[in-house]
Order: sequence, then structure tokens, then C-alpha cells
Amino acid sequence: MPGCMQWFKDRAGRDGACAVIALALSTITVAMVAGTLAPVRCEAASFSPSEKLLPESTRVWVSVADPQALRKRFERSSLGGLVFDPLMSTFLDGLRQQGRASADPLRGTLEITFEEVEQIAGGEIALGVIERPDGLLATVALIDTSGHEDAVQPVVDALLERVAAKGGKALATPPRNTALIKAFTIPVAAADAGKAAPADAGKAAPAGDAKGIPAGENKGGTAGGQVTARQLAVRVTPGILIIGDGYDAVSDVAATLDTTSGTTLTTGTPAGSLASLPAFAKVAERCATGVPATAATVRWFLDPLAYLAADRRTHPPKKNRKGPDYVAILRRQGFDAVSGVGGCLFFGEGDVDLRHNTLIHAPPQNGRPADGPGRFQKAARMLCFPNVADLSPAAWVPGSAASWTSFQWDIANAFDSMQPLVDDIVGEEGVFDDVIASLKEDPDGPQIDVRGDLIRHLGGRCVVASDHETPLEPDCERMLIALETRDAEAVAAILAKGMTSETGVRRVDSGGNVIWETIKPTAAREAAPAAGGDDAADDAALRRRTRQRERQDNDSVWPNLSVAVAHGHVFVASHRDFLERVLANGSSSSVAEDGSYKAVAAELKQLIGDERALSSFNRTERLVRPAYELLRAGRLPESKSLAGTLLTRLLDNDPQQAGKRQDAGPRKQKVDGSSLPEFEQIRQYFGVNGMSMQSTPDGWYFVGVGLWNGKKPAAAGPASK
Repeated sequence: MPGCMQWFKDRAGRDGACAVIALALSTITVAMVAGTLAPVRCEAASFSPSEKLLPESTRVWVSVADPQALRKRFERSSLGGLVFDPLMSTFLDGLRQQGRASADPLRGTLEITFEEVEQIAGGEIALGVIERPDGLLATVALIDTSGHEDAVQPVVDALLERVAAKGGKALATPPRNTALIKAFTIPVAAADAGKAAPADAGKAAPAGDAKGIPAGENKGGTAGGQVTARQLAVRVTPGILIIGDGYDAVSDVAATLDTTSGTTLTTGTPAGSLASLPAFAKVAERCATGVPATAATVRWFLDPLAYLAADRRTHPPKKNRKGPDYVAILRRQGFDAVSGVGGCLFFGEGDVDLRHNTLIHAPPQNGRPADGPGRFQKAARMLCFPNVADLSPAAWVPGSAASWTSFQWDIANAFDSMQPLVDDIVGEEGVFDDVIASLKEDPDGPQIDVRGDLIRHLGGRCVVASDHETPLEPDCERMLIALETRDAEAVAAILAKGMTSETGVRRVDSGGNVIWETIKPTAAREAAPAAGGDDAADDAALRRRTRQRERQDNDSVWPNLSVAVAHGHVFVASHRDFLERVLANGSSSSVAEDGSYKAVAAELKQLIGDERALSSFNRTERLVRPAYELLRAGRLPESKSLAGTLLTRLLDNDPQQAGKRQDAGPRKQKVDGSSLPEFEQIRQYFGVNGMSMQSTPDGWYFVGVGLWNGKKPAAAGPASK
């Protein structure tokens, strides 16, 4: 049975249980950059708010009610200052010239550029990702063109020229909205032709079906299991432009509008619309709290599990990469209690550079209590985060740390709720109980009763901190997790008992503290027997396992996993040097004493009060600098950090291949970062930010703020178009 330390290393960020955590972190990440609010509409709006036009099957929705006002606010923000700084223009222009999807994502999906949208937008701009009746996804953009009608036709003509240049052919005329919707099929580029297609992507629709799509001209065609074509549909009406990657989606949205004026046919909140969803309404109501009337907001909404399920159908995994269906697992385990996530984001109100409100909507299920572990069912019972009056940083959190997050979690309840989830992920009932039993009973194992010897001694406070060391190499970033304990001596004794039974673990005495550190078991590998004789097959298998272990060690996010008990907490760190710095911080400065932290904490207290279940603080310059320097040096794909991995995927033309190892080593960086300025020249744009979360009867409510770090630079302006 593998040791606990190696198990943690192998599976951190890779296997099923961590996929659940990754989903939660992804949701929180989205929450940190967005929000929902009753829209501030332009007086000359040509159509009702987009949430009343889009159907309730909309899985993702983003809207800007007043794009001109938002742009002005954005230009005065730190992020806008960075984007429009002349020092960044060469790099950003290079992205556009390389045709990177990240530089203009709408160009790759809907054949329109951000610059063209800006030229014609007179009111709301909205983007919706809709689940079609066949279970696949379609994307639709709605643009209010009030006051910019003269600019619409040139933009549409340019769009149609791009479609023609890609070999687009007019779709046979459907019976509905014949004169208003132009629809095309566009061949898929050769680089994309090998991607797996939805099982029904090329099935012909019955003649005269409900959507009016002729036989053989559905979402896309297939040949030999490959996607061969995609659709684009455009509807031009006075005051509104609708563009979508499916005729039926554009047609359905257009059906809610008057065919000549473009105005909405219905009043109020139409039944069956996105706005009619209870989750959407609750998110909009809660996230409007405290938002200034003058704020130019970005609003958003996401139905997470429904979207992920539809995305899996639309972009199914390749045969050789199929694994557990985590969306189905989460549904079976009660996590479908989360019925929606949404919020609002805005810039430049007072001294706050950026602010967002977010609600994860998860009301109690089936008449269950409003709080406590009984709120949800099955494994979802682990989602119990009690509010407390104080979540300030502990004295041992270094003042220079890049990030700090503290949250309350009912750990004992989470452990007790984990069994059905783990069994479901593995696909075999009783696996979790067998593992726990083996940890206690296996004579070659640690012989620890996890629940009785460890979990019962843990408190409810959890802390996550991160930082980086110099030089700024791919493995320079550090992370640490700390769990509060009620009985440090008992936990330290259990830890020592378990660690002494581990292979590849050594004890290190550091400043009066005991650290248990994993090391690469090179001696065991060197002692592996040579192939030959009757044991050749066994020897070959051993060598394969050795090579696999070496690859895992090289790719591990936690290469030198280190554990210690101190300061009333159990510490688990990615690297021993960071753990030693934390343990020795009792006499050094703490984040709690930092002026920037105090400023962020004061803003959050005004917005959300003292009672909360989560608090965080981040120094963005320390968070982003390692990835930035690697991007400049052309080594970004080598990064093992979350920020580096996400940036690689964002900048890569083929995100599915980003960061994958090749025979010759890490994947080469496709984006030229050599034109980026030195970090010191743009450091002033990276401030500090924080976030707080409250558990509420409706779910979890987040408020986040970003502040300038020091003197606020002068208002920025566009550097290049």
C-alpha cells in the first residue's frame, strides 16, 4: 500500500477527488472577476434586457448594459492602465497579428472582432451560451446598435467577406425569417478536423422540423467521426444585430422581436426566459446590494453543472482520454444543489479600483434546514462553511506572502461525507472504507485510525498561503495548507507514527520544529535488478513503474511535500524552504500588520460586516510575476503553477495541447513574449485585492475589492487599436 505522503503528491490536482476541488476553485475564480445587477440601460435601448430575450436553457450569460461608460471606467483602472500602456502595445499587437484566440476570441467563434463590436454598439452587448434541444451548445451575441446604424452594414460586409474567404456557403433558405437571417456553413480548418465530434453533430434534421432547418444542415457535418463544418447565422434589424454559431439559436432569439423594428414583442418577464429562472432572479437581487447607481457593470450568470454536461456532449473527450464523468458524479452526490452562480463587476468607484459581488445559489434541498451539514444530501453535505466573527491572518503568515486565504470548514463532517463521493469516482463501492481500514490495520502501513486519531483533533480553521522564491524559475512558486488542531501534541505523535512507516521520507529538525519531508527514492531505483533470466518480464514491469514514478516526480506540483505541526496547526507545504520560513515567522512581520492588508480589510468590513466564512488577501504583483518572467523568457509552458498553466492555455492556439510534455521535453511557447517590458516598468499596475464570503440561506455570497498599490497612476488611454 503506498504511503500517505506519496499518495498526496501523486494526486494533488490530478485525480477524481481533486477534480471536485478544482471545480470549486474554478467557480470561485470566475466569481472573483464578475457579478450580476439590475442593468443600467441606455435611454435609447432597442430591445429589452437580454436576459428576457434569451431562453431559460442559457447556460452562460455575460452582459454589459453601457459599454461606453464601462470602457471609460476601465481605462481609469489598473488593468486598463496596463492594457493601454504604450509599453504593452508591441506585445498586444503581436498577439493580434498572430491571430491568437485569446486576443480576439469572438473572431474565432462568431467571425466578428472586439473593435467591430465597439464601432456599432450603442447600448447593451450580451453573449449567451445556449443548450439546444439536442443537448449541444450554441453561442449567440446580441448587440444594441442604437445610434450606430450607419456603421452596421460595413461591419456585416466585412464579416461576410471573412466567411467567404474561409469557404463559407449559404445555408439552404429555412422557412422562418427568410429575409432577415443570413446563415452559412463554414468548413472546419484542417488543424481542427481531427477533433472528436459530438455523436449527433452531423445527423440530418428531419425535413420541416420545428426549427425549420432543412435535412442535412444541422449544427455541423461529420466525416469519419470528424467535424467538417460549422454554422454561422447573422440577423440584421434596425437597432439590433444578432450573431450566432447556429441558425436555430439565432432564429429562436429573433422570434421574440418585432420583425421590422427589432423591439421586444412582450413586456414584463417572459415565461421560459433566462430572467424567469429563480436562481437568476435571486442572484440578481442579492448582488445588487451596495452597487453605486453610477457604476458601469459587467453582469454574468452560469449554470455550472448544466453547462459542463452540455460542453462534454459538444466537445466529447477523445477515446483514449475518456475517464470518469465528473458532472454525472457530482449530480449523483447532491452537488446539483448549486443551481446558479452569478455576480457583477465594475471599476473605478471612489478609492476602489475594482469590485465584484457574487452569489453561488444553493438553497436547502427538499425542506432541509437552512444551515449546518444537514442542508444538503449525500457527499454535498461536506459543503458546510460556518460564519465566524474573526478570520484575521495568524502571526505566522509572512507579511510578504503573495496570497493568504482563511476559511471555516466543518472538517469532521466533510470527512464523514466523503465516502460516497470517492467510491463513485473510483467506480467501486467500499473503496473509501477499505483504504481507511488498511491505513489502520495493514501491518506494512502507518496503522493510524484516521477518524479517531487525527480528524477528531482538527478544528475548523483552514489556511492557504502562497509565495515564490528567487530565482524565478518554473518551480519557484510555493504553496502551503494549514489546518487548525485542538490537540497539537496528539496530532504530532500520530504524524510521527505515520511518517516513520513511510519510504522516501526523512525527518528534519528546524528551529525546534520537526519537519517530515519527502525525497526522491533514488537509492531504491538504483537497486532495481537488471533484466534477464526467468524474471525478465517482472524486471521490465519494474522498470516501467520506475520510469512512470520518475515522470510523476518531475511533473509533481508538490515535489518536496513537507509536513509539520506547530503554532496550533498541521502544515502541509509544497517545499520545505517555504514551510521553514513560515515556522520561523513568529518574530517577523505578519500580513495582519501590513498597511495594504488593513486597507483591504476595512473596505470589506464596510461591505459585508464581520461575520464571514472566508477571507483572502492577494498581492497581484507577487502572484503574476513568475509567470510574467517565464513568458518573457519563452519558458511559460514549463511553469507548474496554476497561474502559469492558465496563462499558457489562454495564449495557446490549441488549449487542449497546452503544457503537454513532448519527447524532447516541455512544449514550446507559441507566443513571443520577448517584446514585453521589464516587470519593474509596469509594477505600478499590480495592486492588492481581497475577498470575503458569507454563508447565507441562499448559498454563499462573495464580495471582493481591488485597491491600487501605492500612488494611483494617471488615467490611461488606448495605446493601439
